[in-house]
Amino acid sequence: MKKKAGTIWTVLAVGVIYFCWLKVTGIGIPCIFRKITGWYCPGCGITTLILCISEQDFVGAFQANPFLFVTSPFLLGELAAEWIRVKRGKKMPGWNEKLLVVYTIFLCAFGIWRNVA
Repeated sequence: MKKKAGTIWTVLAVGVIYFCWLKVTGIGIPCIFRKITGWYCPGCGITTLILCISEQDFVGAFQANPFLFVTSPFLLGELAAEWIRVKRGKKMPGWNEKLLVVYTIFLCAFGIWRNVA
């Protein structure tokens, strides 16, 4: 359990470092999927979304990735709940695993829709 919590903290720290790097340099990591296919992946725009939110540009954040913008409170809640579960040594309930599968299906459907619409 400590290893999982350490992984969460590591990912969070890398994210904060990457955010600071972007704010200072403006140089980000390009989407490999988009570079190869020319299509937007379901996560394309997340960097722009986060930068826009940090500047309170919610319209720009929505335009960068509408699905992730609208569902970000859900994702933040999931991260918080997972952190609490790890701290308490509990497993994710089965219904929650199913909910995340449904979320992933909708995310993939959004990825398809944004390329054909």
